[in-house]
Amino acid sequence: MRKNRMRPGAVLALCLCLILTAGTAGAEKPYRICSGNWTSLQYECTLPDGRVLLAGAKQLEGTNYDMRAWLLCLNPDRTVSWEFTDAADGGHYQARAAALLPDGRIGAVLEDRQLGDENRPDRITLRFFTQDGEMTERAVSISPEYVVFDAYPYGVMMYGWKEEYDNETLLVDWNGNEFLRYDGLIMPGAYGETILNSDEPVFIGHDTSENGHAKILKTDGLTDRVLWETTLDWQLPDTKEARLLHGIRTEDGGYAALLQDGNYETPAGFTIWRNYLVKFDAEGRVQWIHRESFEKNDLYVHQVFSYNGKIGVLCDPESDSICDGFVPLTFLWFDLDGNKLRTTEWLPDPDDFPVMKQYLEPEGPGDQRLPSIGLFRPFQMEDGLWSKADCDAVQFEDGEYIGTCYGSQELVLVKIPEP
Repeated sequence: MRKNRMRPGAVLALCLCLILTAGTAGAEKPYRICSGNWTSLQYECTLPDGRVLLAGAKQLEGTNYDMRAWLLCLNPDRTVSWEFTDAADGGHYQARAAALLPDGRIGAVLEDRQLGDENRPDRITLRFFTQDGEMTERAVSISPEYVVFDAYPYGVMMYGWKEEYDNETLLVDWNGNEFLRYDGLIMPGAYGETILNSDEPVFIGHDTSENGHAKILKTDGLTDRVLWETTLDWQLPDTKEARLLHGIRTEDGGYAALLQDGNYETPAGFTIWRNYLVKFDAEGRVQWIHRESFEKNDLYVHQVFSYNGKIGVLCDPESDSICDGFVPLTFLWFDLDGNKLRTTEWLPDPDDFPVMKQYLEPEGPGDQRLPSIGLFRPFQMEDGLWSKADCDAVQFEDGEYIGTCYGSQELVLVKIPEP
């Protein structure tokens, strides 16, 4: 069971238990992309020749906090193929998302928000690159009144954040033209997210009735007409709401996701979530629900992923105590029939993070420094499954959170251990 704690120690426990979201290597050393400055990157797509494209923001050299849009393309051996930083005057703050378009170009969403500067208006621009990293002259402006959720070969998905657009989703093509608008936050008529590793519009989440149920649905191409949908029954008698998270497409054409049943009517006043792994076929029909591994162990699930005919689940043990130091990450593995395979672990080695390590020494009484390692959406490379990791030192004073130690960040790639 996972508890949503509202007490002050919640943030502390969450940060210290290594803010994680996907896996990494055993014998393979992490591959360092950069360290020291503030950066952010996320996996976007894999090019036809096996290179991977990441997008985010990079701090300009010689500045305290001047972030600019950053695209990084890595070769299959993880060396740099090319990179782009929007460092010119008036450059965008971040590359919010990117996708490989049907014509072979790369489309990128460059975003700039005020961030407290009233003289810097919000703007979102679509820019286009060759697969060798050459930026074309074409630029398309789209409305900043919506927040970008993600980019796909067919266009950009955005959702409303102002009151007049609340709970509304908008899709625009790469020419900036609106082609679909529907009620619902990402998922039509409900709240949710899109399935990873799928070129088709398949959504997971929960419906919007007073007593929410977990739901998966598929729409008809680029319309909001539902082709099929499955609403799951609650798993336990005391369930009050349920949801699907971390949805992925599996190699047999079906789907897998984390199913959570919650009960918020507890004596302590916080919601208790029970985790299950659910597998659907290509038409959204439930094939199996795995309960045993999650009921035996009190685990916090960070990510579900599919690789090499298996389904992996990244998690770490639930704990009410403060995590001290580097702790192991657990990977539960299942075959496509729902059978449990061997569990693997990855224990971060402090010597692999020399920049962060030097910031972990306390500077006086009451000062506490602990590592934070965040792993994100895994992606396949020629030698296995890898994930991008954000690593930095977090400071506390007399148990109170102070912040991230400036200069301690390391951005690396790590390999997920297979069974």
